[in-house]
Order: sequence, then C-alpha cells, then structure tokens
Amino acid sequence: DWSSDVCSSDLVPGSAVKLVTAAVALEVLGADTTFTTSVRAVKNADGSVADLFFVGGGDPLIVRNEYVASEKYPTFNQTSLESIADGIVAAGVRTITGRIIGVDTYLDAERYVAGWPLEFHGTESGPLGALVVDDGVVIGQPVKPDDPALAAAGELSVLLQARGVTVSGGVAHDVLPSDTESILDVPSASVSSVVGEMLVNSDNNTAETLLKHIGLKGKGVGSTANGLAVVAETLAKWGVPDGWSMLDGSGLSSGNKFSCALFDALLVRFESTFPGLMAVAGKSGTLREMFRDTPLEGLLVGKTGTLNGVKALAGYVPIDGDEPVRFVLLLNKPGVDNKSAYRPIWSLLGEDRKSTRLNSSH
Repeated sequence: DWSSDVCSSDLVPGSAVKLVTAAVALEVLGADTTFTTSVRAVKNADGSVADLFFVGGGDPLIVRNEYVASEKYPTFNQTSLESIADGIVAAGVRTITGRIIGVDTYLDAERYVAGWPLEFHGTESGPLGALVVDDGVVIGQPVKPDDPALAAAGELSVLLQARGVTVSGGVAHDVLPSDTESILDVPSASVSSVVGEMLVNSDNNTAETLLKHIGLKGKGVGSTANGLAVVAETLAKWGVPDGWSMLDGSGLSSGNKFSCALFDALLVRFESTFPGLMAVAGKSGTLREMFRDTPLEGLLVGKTGTLNGVKALAGYVPIDGDEPVRFVLLLNKPGVDNKSAYRPIWSLLGEDRKSTRLNSSH
C-alpha cells in the first residue's frame, strides 16, 4: 500500500507531462474539434493553376505512408499526404505554372521551446509549425530542414509529380495572398484522436502543437507561452493548488516539476476518457514491450516518461468487480531510467491486482 502522502511536489515527470497537455486540450479545444489543412490556388487567365498554396492549420499528424513505415512508434489517426495529393488531382489540377508554396501563419513561428538542450532540436522534437509533414523529416535526407513549411511543400510536390502533375516553379514558403481560390480542405482527426496518438506514442511534436492550439484558443495567438498560461488558468479552475511548474507540452524540459497527487487528480477527472487513449501494456506504443507475459499484459494502460535520471508511469489497472486502480510513479534518481533500476519497481504493479491503492513517488 503506497500512499500519496509521500509524494513530493518537485519531481520531474518527463513525458508524463503529456497527461496535463491532454487534459487541457480536451477541455479547452473540445474532443470533437478538428484542424483544417487547406490547398488554395492563384489561377492563370486560362483557369490553370499559377501558384498552389499548401496552408497549414496546425494538424500535427500529416504523414506520408513511407514515413510511417520507418517510425519506431508508427503514427496513427493520421492525415495522409497521399490522400491530399489525390484530392488535388481529383480537383482537376494537372499543371502548376508557378510554385507550390507552404503557408504556416496559423500558429507562431517559434520552432523550438526555449530552454531545451540543443541536442533535442530536430531530434526529440521540432522544428514546430502550423504546416509540418512527417514531423519535419524529408524522406531521403539525414537531417531535418530548418523550415518545415518549405519541406512540406517539397514533399507535396514530390507526390503530385508522381501523379503526373507538372510543377514548373519549384517550392517556396510565403504568406497567403487575398485572391486565392479554394482547391481542397482536409480536416484532421478529432482532438480526442490526436490526443490518443500523442499519449500512446508519446509524440513530442503533437504535444507541442496542441499546446500552441490551446494558446490560440485561449489567448488569440498560438504560442507556447500562451498555451502554458491557459494551462495554468485551467488547472486553477479545476482547483489544482500552486506549486507545480510546466515549461513545455511534451515533458522534454527538466524544469517541469509536479507532484503525483496532481497527476492522480487528472486521472480521476478523466477516468472515463483517458483509459481508451493510453498505451496498453505489452500491446501498443511506449508500453508494447512492457509487462509481457505478466498478469498486466493487455490490461494496464498508462503514460510513460523518460529523461536522464527520470522514469515515470501513470495510468490505470482494471480490478475484477471493482473500480480500476489508479497509479502514479515518478522516479527521480541518477540511473533510474536504466531498465535494471525501474523495471523491478514497475513489476510491483502486477503483484496484487486486488489492491485498492497504488500511488507512489520516489
């Protein structure tokens, strides 16, 4: 019986912070909300396309099939770039005499969160933007380009040309002019589905993009700072006391500090929603290799978190004939992110599924 009264308020949770991002996104943005990616055009006098504009609406899950096949944790609930290209062709576009132009003015232009180590830039997350394809990766290039909107336009150009569309003017990154015509509008998956992808795969880019959407909805500008301000207001509205610190939406910052009591409060508040949006032990996402061949395989659902010296796990374990057990483990200690250190602790979750309390931090 591990009691929450031993839980400190200054523990680094790693990617478990995504539970906070998820909770506020569901509350502020709405579970059924979608993000719209648009394709618009400036036409020539003969009705053909001069410039084609690929306009981002902050959908973090636009991907090519080839990219998904290469991922450690494959993107799901995605928006297919192939389907966007097919839609453009179906709309009658055969020739683009000018350029394909990426537009990403919907959210701010900050590509990374201030305070992240430089080695996280373009690897763990970013570059961020309102128009990003394949998490900013250009297939066949070893390093992500600095400009995700330009890269996205390039990836769309590749797919259009493969479908027989002539693109004469290359690609660019610019703003949307006022005199464009609509070619295609493509909604993302719902916020609930985007949150599910974020939690299951611990998708850092999705988390940071959702935080910017939260800032846009609450403050009018889609920035990390505004998103964090709305998170603070929302947690205060829910009665969460001060004493925590949140610097990003993904948990990459070691300056994030929380108590497991706060996470437990979120697990209670979203107990009808979170279990269906989390990784499943031994089956999916960041838990697919964990708890295999144990009583928890296929039962425990949770959100992981890992940084140097940080290992976290929070979620639910079903109990036969009773309410699920909620658990929050925030482990902070040099070396605790090594398997030999944290796995024996995690294994205790399966020793007695009849327990009614399991809530700990170290």
